[in-house]
Amino acid sequence: MLTSISPLGERARGNQWWLTVLWLVVGAAGGGAAVGSALGALGQASLGGVSSEVRLGLLAAGCAAAAAWDLSGRRLPGRRQVNEDWLVAYRSWVYGAGFGLQLGAAVATVVNTALVPLLMLAALLAGDTGAGLVIGTAFGATRGASLIMGRRVRTPDDLRRLHRQLDQNADRIRRAGAALAASLGAVGLLAL
Repeated sequence: MLTSISPLGERARGNQWWLTVLWLVVGAAGGGAAVGSALGALGQASLGGVSSEVRLGLLAAGCAAAAAWDLSGRRLPGRRQVNEDWLVAYRSWVYGAGFGLQLGAAVATVVNTALVPLLMLAALLAGDTGAGLVIGTAFGATRGASLIMGRRVRTPDDLRRLHRQLDQNADRIRRAGAALAASLGAVGLLAL
C-alpha cells in the first residue's frame, strides 16, 4: 500500500496525496478504535474478577513472547492485502478510508509483526472499553501514519529508492519492534 498510495501514484490518478493519506489515517484510527473498544469491552465482561497484577503479568508475558517471535524471524500466519482494484474503482477518500479501516483493524490485512496481536492482548487485558478504545485508536493512527514514509516519492526512481531502503532496514525495524515489546514487558514487570 505504501507503494500505491504515494505522491507519484496519487498524482497519476489525479488525486492529492495528502488528502488520501488523511482519510487513510482517519480510517485506521477508526478501525483501531472499533477493535480496541470491542476487546476492552470483552475484557471488561470476562476479566472482572482477575486482579490488575495478574493482568499486568500476562501482558508482560505477552510482551516477552512478541519480542521472541519477532526476533525469531518467523512470519505470522495470514498474507491478506487490501484490494488494489479499489484504487481505480473508487474516489480517493473511499479507498483511503477503506484501506485505513482495514489497517487499523489490525488483522484484516497482512500481519508482519507480533506487535499486532500484542496490541489486541493489551486492549483485552485493559478490561475497560474506554482504555481499549484509546489503545486501539493510538495503534490504528500510528499504523495509518506509516504511509508518510512515502511522502517524497515523486518519480519511479524515488519509489525504487524507498523500496531499497525498506528492504535494507527490514531487520533493523523488526529488531526495534522486538526491543519495544521487551521494554514494555520490562516496564510491566517493574510495575508489579
